[in-house]
Amino acid sequence: MKKPPFVGAAIRSENLSSILDWILEDNRDLEIQDACLPGFLDSDWKAISERINKQLENYDGRIGIHGQYDGIQLGTGDPLAREHAQKRISQSLDFAASINAKACVIHSPFYFFGGGQTCHTPQLDLGFTLDRVSQTLEPLITLAEESDCILVVENIFDRSPLPLRALIERFDSPYLRRSIDTGHAAITERCGGGPSPEYWILEAGELLSHIHLQDTNGEYDYHWTLGNGTLNWKGIFQSIDNIDATPRLIIETSDPMRGWNYLKREGLVC
Repeated sequence: MKKPPFVGAAIRSENLSSILDWILEDNRDLEIQDACLPGFLDSDWKAISERINKQLENYDGRIGIHGQYDGIQLGTGDPLAREHAQKRISQSLDFAASINAKACVIHSPFYFFGGGQTCHTPQLDLGFTLDRVSQTLEPLITLAEESDCILVVENIFDRSPLPLRALIERFDSPYLRRSIDTGHAAITERCGGGPSPEYWILEAGELLSHIHLQDTNGEYDYHWTLGNGTLNWKGIFQSIDNIDATPRLIIETSDPMRGWNYLKREGLVC
């Protein structure tokens, strides 16, 4: 097994000071989540960017953001809805550039009605959906390349990872990659989806650039502290060890330090 990896955390900038020393000490991966907040992207956020940059002036790690997702449908066929999605993600990339973030989380466009293995297949509407998503994403990937910021697509309601792989492979761009949320994968497992978060990680393989680490009992998107739910963290980190990628490992809970302490006690991380 490789050396245990370093993990980082997702946090709003107003709370950054609570984990700042921990982040800076080992240049841990960091994700700023302000762009998700209602109204943030339409506000004058330059002062917030300046504050973040000042706090991170001695930081030499990987910073990312969570882009806006509320009301965004990447696979919409409505021109105004597509324009809205493009505007919000473009604004998210502007914020990312202001704090030198090199990854921006966006949500999967695949919403399912039916069984996990029967949706968005080549025999049904996968090509149709990919065509629509491509119309939305093409200019955004160009913007991502110009700002050197990877768009990472997070599984949300996805019951199968295969449509996400098809999306990434269609563009064949280093600026569109996969993100896996461990809690989301565990929940969809309960309703006919992929068999475990470990399966999702192994299937993503070299396309995986980002992981949200959160715990749950599989019933709801709790974002519990790691170790408080039913996820097999030893199996998850063994899966990470077995892929040819070094994804950002981001604890996405209200108390990331507790999750880190749990993983460290288990010998899974540094």
